[in-house]
Amino acid sequence: MTQTPLSADGLMPVPFPSGHRPRLEALSAAGLAEFGRLFAAAPDVTAAGFARLDGDVTMRSFPGSGERVLAPVMARPSYFWVAKSFRHVDGGVAVGHNVFRLLGGMRALNFVATVGDSVIDGRPAVLFDYDDPRVGSRRPARRIYDELREIEPNLWLGPSYFTTRAKRIPLGWFALDASVPLDGPA
Repeated sequence: MTQTPLSADGLMPVPFPSGHRPRLEALSAAGLAEFGRLFAAAPDVTAAGFARLDGDVTMRSFPGSGERVLAPVMARPSYFWVAKSFRHVDGGVAVGHNVFRLLGGMRALNFVATVGDSVIDGRPAVLFDYDDPRVGSRRPARRIYDELREIEPNLWLGPSYFTTRAKRIPLGWFALDASVPLDGPA
């Protein structure tokens, strides 16, 4: 695959998710201890399932540490990290970025996503590569590693890590809910 420039680099108006996100709220109430079980119990990701992750998909972050302080802030519909965006480019490969509410809307932290074997349990998952040279992520973003599985129809959950040469450091979890509509710029 040749390098695919992302038109969504930098500042631009972005859509924001609806404040009504009942499945993400219910997932939040399940708590961090339950996330590992849900991820492990989710079915293997298929190419067809991965293909449904397309366009801007509403996101919610769950901190791995500092939960008492960060979780209430991250739970607000106005939290600055609001979505991940996917554009399938060929043969099971999607390029994308994270969508932020900052400065009227920003798309950053570019990634390449594919289906592959999870480093957690070896089963198929969506793998996010922020270090792929085709998307031009900058340090330290290139050290982020994410995985994702569909735990309910259109509800995806996965861990996020910061990688070093020697290990993966857990950052927390995130969820995507493709059933939540995205509205125009705030």
